[in-house]
Amino acid sequence: MKLKNKIHLWSTLLMLVILLLLAIVIYFAFSRLAYDTEISQLQAELDAVAQAVSDNPADDPRAVVRGYVPANGLARVSGEAGQLIPEIRDPDVAADFPTELPDRAGTVVAGETRYAYASMPVIWSGGEVAELTIAQSMEEVTGNLRTLRFVLVAAILIAMIPIVVSSAVLGRLVTRPIADLTRTMTHIQKSGQYEKLSMEDVANDEIGQMGRTFNEMMALLEENYRKQEEFVSNASHELKTPLTVIGSYAKLLERRGMQDEKIAQEGLSAIRAETDRMNKLIEQLLHIARRSETQLELSEVNLEQMLQGTVEVMKTSFNRNFVLISQEPGLVVTTDLAKLKQLLYILLDNARKYSSDRIEVKLKMEGAPTIKIQDYGIGIPKEALPYVFDRFYRVDKARSRESGGFGLGLSLAKQLADSIGVVLGIESIEGMGTTVSITFSSDFNVRDLQWNQEGS
Repeated sequence: MKLKNKIHLWSTLLMLVILLLLAIVIYFAFSRLAYDTEISQLQAELDAVAQAVSDNPADDPRAVVRGYVPANGLARVSGEAGQLIPEIRDPDVAADFPTELPDRAGTVVAGETRYAYASMPVIWSGGEVAELTIAQSMEEVTGNLRTLRFVLVAAILIAMIPIVVSSAVLGRLVTRPIADLTRTMTHIQKSGQYEKLSMEDVANDEIGQMGRTFNEMMALLEENYRKQEEFVSNASHELKTPLTVIGSYAKLLERRGMQDEKIAQEGLSAIRAETDRMNKLIEQLLHIARRSETQLELSEVNLEQMLQGTVEVMKTSFNRNFVLISQEPGLVVTTDLAKLKQLLYILLDNARKYSSDRIEVKLKMEGAPTIKIQDYGIGIPKEALPYVFDRFYRVDKARSRESGGFGLGLSLAKQLADSIGVVLGIESIEGMGTTVSITFSSDFNVRDLQWNQEGS
């Protein structure tokens, strides 16, 4: 069964049950009120009869009682020996009215008619104690209750008409956005194109929120798909280039390399260099594509000592002027040392590629431990800064591969920074240089190592 039909059916049934329960409560409450009213009136008349008999002992008691007999009712006086006076009743009262009654007041069915009755003891003429009973037909009340039943049934039937219509409208109103969503998803599945729902004249409710969330999800999927296509295209292009070079030199070696040692040496060197480049690219791709998070190996790291060792390694490896400037000689943080070093090597290597001047590594406290890597190279245009951490993004699309970059380093750096809980920031002025900052979270354990050494 469709959701629209379920909403229509169950909302209609629910309202029908509610109306029936309401009608039942109204009917029984009214009937109880009507019966109690009649019984109260009989008890009042009974008190009046008893008072009249007591106040006028010389009068004929039968005449006194007859004066209080209600229409469509009866009255009788019973003693220990039986009825003291003949029963006085309206001709329409059932002949088989019971002689024994269950209570002092209430209702009883005689024949096919319900009667209200009330009885009480009275002092009869001669001082005898007698039981005085007055009863009245409830036929008028029964007729009113019959009319009430008819009115309630008619009211329920009339009320069900707008309920049925409104539940149908409600079903369509609720399921229309879902049907639109289903149609859009089916069309996406068939066409392979990312589409969004039309959100014109949509209320700001749960249904509208669902539509907006779907559109946001589609936009995210489309963006991710675009990035995936770009990633595959760029990766295949980057891998194709070294393979082409390797293939070309291999063919050259096949033709003339065996006879010419110089050509052979050149070919082997080129093949080795391109193989190293390709291995490096594959390694970076694997780092970025790996989705599973590795377990952090946390330890206390003296930042100045770690930076001093890293700078010395970069100086020796590339014969460049790397300078460490530290204002916090004893600053210690708890972090993953291997990942932090890998992050620093990526950022320092990136600064080295695009700057021929010295590179400064600064350690300071700016509310939290902060490492800044500043170069005085070509810089980055302002409009390119938001994209420098994207995969394969190069600021200069025409830049040659002489720098050895693939456009993956900063993307991998961002992934490493996220994994150890540090924040990367970048500031740059084109033609003047770039500063990349690594800021540790205030949640990390920071203390003064020198103080602890002195205290121990």
